Amino acid sequence: MSDELTPTDYSILLLLQIVDREISNTELAKLHDGVRLVSPTYEKLNALGYVVSNTERRPYRHRLSTEGAKLLGEPVLLADEQKRSGRDNLLWTTIVALHRKILGMPAVRATPPPARSLDERVRAAYHQVADQPGDWVDLTAIRPQLPDVAKGELDKALEKMLDAPDVRLDPEVHRHRIGKAEKEASVRIGGEDRHKLAIGLR
Repeated sequence: MSDELTPTDYSILLLLQIVDREISNTELAKLHDGVRLVSPTYEKLNALGYVVSNTERRPYRHRLSTEGAKLLGEPVLLADEQKRSGRDNLLWTTIVALHRKILGMPAVRATPPPARSLDERVRAAYHQVADQPGDWVDLTAIRPQLPDVAKGELDKALEKMLDAPDVRLDPEVHRHRIGKAEKEASVRIGGEDRHKLAIGLR
């Protein structure tokens, strides 16, 4: 797979492979719910050698080139996920899975996803339960998101995270709200129990 291809580019190649002949934009749109291969996408795919386009008259006509067919005949490996947006990752994952199924190959990854630090996992858990960055979240909601992390280990990670400018850990100011669960989930820092976490500046 060329690193220059976007999910849209690759999807076009797959559609042309399915059609398996030269096709006009008008017919392509009828067959595939309004999809057309237009500028600058067809120009890019022409330049890469994956598509041959006849632009002498409208509607333009396109076909998969020998190089494009060769590309689609090879396994597609998904890598460098951290360099793409979440939406692109989802599109790529779906495209790769479908393509490998067409080729009759098991789904594989180019590299395993990088291991996340405990700091990163805490941040991810926070964003799962917080409505927006900077909101206060009870630690009773955070700890269940990390069931494999021992309380002492997570306590140390939370205390260390206070060095970051966007992290705050505070006690529950409304004492009547502190029950058994809140006490067990709290982390003791500086001689006081802290029950609430906020990540992100508001």
